[in-house]
Amino acid sequence: MIFRRPLWIIAVCVLLGAHAVACSPSPKRHTDADIAFLASDAYVIVGGVPLIIPFVALTGFAEKPSFSVSGEKDHQAAKERLERFGKAAGSRAPAPSFDKLEIRVRAYGWNDFDTSFKRICTHLTRQWSQSVCDDPASPLLRVMPRDAFYLVDDRRLDAFQNHWTVGGERVSDQLEQMRLRYREPSVVCDAEPSSTGTRFCTAAVAISGHLAAVWTVWSGPAENSLQAGRQGAAIAEFVLNALGPSENFPALSAAAFELTKPTVTTGPLKR
Repeated sequence: MIFRRPLWIIAVCVLLGAHAVACSPSPKRHTDADIAFLASDAYVIVGGVPLIIPFVALTGFAEKPSFSVSGEKDHQAAKERLERFGKAAGSRAPAPSFDKLEIRVRAYGWNDFDTSFKRICTHLTRQWSQSVCDDPASPLLRVMPRDAFYLVDDRRLDAFQNHWTVGGERVSDQLEQMRLRYREPSVVCDAEPSSTGTRFCTAAVAISGHLAAVWTVWSGPAENSLQAGRQGAAIAEFVLNALGPSENFPALSAAAFELTKPTVTTGPLKR
């Protein structure tokens, strides 16, 4: 996994949208306006490639850690940050450009803190997001990284200088050791395995133009390569068929189905 410093913070709450699900026994329900906003599309550019992503999938903005030592300030700062981003990315032109964006593909309608959040599923605009919204076992979720991943401008890999691996290595240093290849993931692992023997690795793959993806894989050396191959192919298919100006959901579904087969190879998906 990729961490940001500091690592010593103990209490973490999860922000969903403009509101915080605080570390308290009484969860806060999302309003209709919150849900409509989170389901709406953000228009952004990464590595010169235009992308359309629902706000709820942008983990770095809509799902931001908040630390209890200054709860109210954190909540307000996160709310204002999301509102500023919403104004900037709420229309096609001019779409803002980013060096990197954090994304998570998950069952967006499943919220243990607020069961009414399942209403977001009917507001999402694209088939891919609707297909995963209330189905944690969907084929797409089975092949995508379980945790968040990053889309990044491959000319700005220094954007990961303040990101650290489980083993305490700088992610940007690991990325510098790679030669990014089109739809063929590269993997660099921590020098030392974790206390449980698991070796965590940074994976990256070039997708289109200067757009690349960065994420974490783990397990034994052989499985790291297999996992990176499956997930790298899935991320590439997802970006090209789900996040472009027009969606190609049949192609995305077919790719996800192929990648769930036990005989899938470690390389990119062949068409």
